[in-house]
Amino acid sequence: METIEPTKVSPVLCSVNELEVIERKLIETATEMYMRLGIRSVSMDDVAREMGVSKKTIYTVVDNKEELVRKVMYQDTCKDLEVIVANHAKSRDAIDELLMNSRYHIREMRNISPTTIHDLQKYYPEIWSKEVRGHQDHFENSIRENLERGMEEGLYRDDLDSAIIAKFFVASVVMMIDRQIFPARERPLSEIIRQHFIYHCNGIVNQFGRDRMEQYLQQESLD
Repeated sequence: METIEPTKVSPVLCSVNELEVIERKLIETATEMYMRLGIRSVSMDDVAREMGVSKKTIYTVVDNKEELVRKVMYQDTCKDLEVIVANHAKSRDAIDELLMNSRYHIREMRNISPTTIHDLQKYYPEIWSKEVRGHQDHFENSIRENLERGMEEGLYRDDLDSAIIAKFFVASVVMMIDRQIFPARERPLSEIIRQHFIYHCNGIVNQFGRDRMEQYLQQESLD
């Protein structure tokens, strides 16, 4: 990735390519800091210092911290969707796809501070609500497609209503990230996701699918 020297960046004379590089680096840096430290405790000065540029440079691509948080969360959603699409394409079957997505989310949650979710919910409720809604729609579609795929492959029970089960799944995911139901200090979110996967899988697979799932888990554990 091209390195931008602080002394060479002008808020007025930046080219389009330079602004794109700055924005990409800004989102990468802010994402890492927000996920590790929380959002409220990380100032724009902190982000600029970590990037090695002036705060004025940051304001060439965002107007304020709220806009930066919005960009970070949008990029996070895009990354999740890209992974889901990629996992669908390279998975061997519906169970393999479900395992791959669950491993991804478990590992991602281990890298996110509970403070980050708290800060989003409390200080940026509009962004949090949009983030949750965006994930809900896409996850519901992917789960419904996975259920239909699994039934066609003879791995899932054939009496499932994919539309209803997909809504159940998404509703339970929203419940998982509700820290009033699952306080952060009591149980890591990654472990809650793991238990949710086991619960979901055991409810949808038939015996053939159960044997296939156990085979895959012997090859690579869930977490």
